[in-house]
Amino acid sequence: DEFYGWSSGGSTPAATNIIDKHPFSVDTNASDVGDLTRSNSSVTGQSSTTHGYTSGGMPYTNVIDKFPFASDANATDVGNLTAARRTPGGTSSDVSGYSHGGLLRTSPSVVWSNVIDKFPFASDVNATDVGDLTAAAEHSGGVSSTSHGYATAGSTGGNSSTIQKYSFTVDGNSTNIGDLTISTRFMAGHQV
Repeated sequence: DEFYGWSSGGSTPAATNIIDKHPFSVDTNASDVGDLTRSNSSVTGQSSTTHGYTSGGMPYTNVIDKFPFASDANATDVGNLTAARRTPGGTSSDVSGYSHGGLLRTSPSVVWSNVIDKFPFASDVNATDVGDLTAAAEHSGGVSSTSHGYATAGSTGGNSSTIQKYSFTVDGNSTNIGDLTISTRFMAGHQV
């Protein structure tokens, strides 16, 4: 079997709904294989073994979109985050997707979120608030181990260097476990 990577949403600078797919086995361009349910930038992503998820984003939304890995198809709206927010971080356990932090729009201003939302991969339902970050932030990186999610750095007006950790097995608040070498935001998260 061939393995692939998927990218969804973004801005061109206008928000886009494109789902792109590229193979790992050869170095080649991606192909457009479907659409999100709406054009959306400043989103985050989660992955189960069978589906990709795109959640949150700009314009401010709480939508959780889901698209299959086994076939090229459009996404479907399968649930909502607990609040509409842009630039959250995303992590994935074996059984659930997580969306942490982000920026909430509260008229007439905006506020940073500290919420850790969780939604199951086994059923299409709304996310639940399962804990809080130690520090509210948007633009934080999302990193997943087999047992924990990590929110790295981010912004609350100024840049942060904080590494926060929350459990995948027990719902609860994050803990501050260390710092990056610099204060930053808009970073990517990776894991092996």
